[in-house]
Amino acid sequence: MTRFFCTAILIFLPCTLEAQLRFYWEGEFTDMERTKLTTWIEGTSSALESLVGKLPFDVHVHLHRASSSRGPVPWGQTRRGSRQGILLYVDPTYSLEELKADWTAPHELSHLVIPYFGNRYSWFAEGFASFMQYEVMKAEGVLSDADAEQRFRERVDRAERRYRWHDMPFAEAAPHIRAARQYPTMYWGGALYFRRIDETLAAERDLNLLGVLTSYVSCCRMKRTSMDGLLTQLDEISGTDLFSETMREFKTREGFPEKSL
Repeated sequence: MTRFFCTAILIFLPCTLEAQLRFYWEGEFTDMERTKLTTWIEGTSSALESLVGKLPFDVHVHLHRASSSRGPVPWGQTRRGSRQGILLYVDPTYSLEELKADWTAPHELSHLVIPYFGNRYSWFAEGFASFMQYEVMKAEGVLSDADAEQRFRERVDRAERRYRWHDMPFAEAAPHIRAARQYPTMYWGGALYFRRIDETLAAERDLNLLGVLTSYVSCCRMKRTSMDGLLTQLDEISGTDLFSETMREFKTREGFPEKSL
């Protein structure tokens, strides 16, 4: 994979070389640290590509140096707009293996597979990235299928126990969950939207969500659309009305989403 490096000083200057990943270093990093961190992000990006294909735009990766007892990647964020990318605070003293074992980079890079439709649908965006993060870590060889499934179930079970808006549909409750700062509850409840679709496609169509996403990234990722437009595109690709119908369920069925078919 092509590497492209920019220093913090050059962030606002145009980058003329074509590259999929463009790195920006915020803080002092040694050459060895830069090599380790680029190897890490390139591996995570390649794992994502193996699942859904190449993203049709450059990904701008901003790496901030951090020293934290909270782990190798104490904080991350997706960056939208004319430049798509991610921002990660990273402690480069951790090993490559420890960096790869952290879920933050798979989560943030996965966000870029689909558009963002604002706070109203933050449960959808975060649910998608939460569903995808373990798929990426499996593709990279960091987690086994069994380990990924165990982690997924543990987080969903914990979210269900903490959910207290039982008289509301999940999509309606999501802003209240966010206001209460119960972010994992919103993330993993939202992830069940995508788990349900993946299971249904496998059971009824001999297909899976990743296959639909691969076609979507190839044909439609760069098309401007609304949430309804995205769901229509995914329905058309899958030959179902599953994405729209599942959204309707999340907007009308009260309580925490069902965990399986």
